[in-house]
Amino acid sequence: MTVLLIGGAHQGKAALAARLYPNLPLVTGLHVRVRDELDAGRDPMALLGGLRGCAVTCDEVGCGIVPMDRADETWREAAGRLCCALAAEADAVVRVTAGLPQYIKGERPCI
Repeated sequence: MTVLLIGGAHQGKAALAARLYPNLPLVTGLHVRVRDELDAGRDPMALLGGLRGCAVTCDEVGCGIVPMDRADETWREAAGRLCCALAAEADAVVRVTAGLPQYIKGERPCI
């Protein structure tokens, strides 16, 4: 099972993932990993294979003003494209606000 949890910073994505999906490996801060890959000159889409079978959290970085710095714009685009690819494959996609889940895809597990 693969789960993508998205939302603003500090909204409780990791805590919710740990509570709802305790048997899945937790990958936090996908947006940070995307920046690291870009900084190293690598394609962030290569991360996709390693995310399968995990609960993955990613801050939403595409909202708001378009960055003036080209590198920031590239990072934002890359994070969004990776999340789109992961969401297409995921069994569940969950938007988290104030620690509360809103299922965009899939269903809440019975715990």
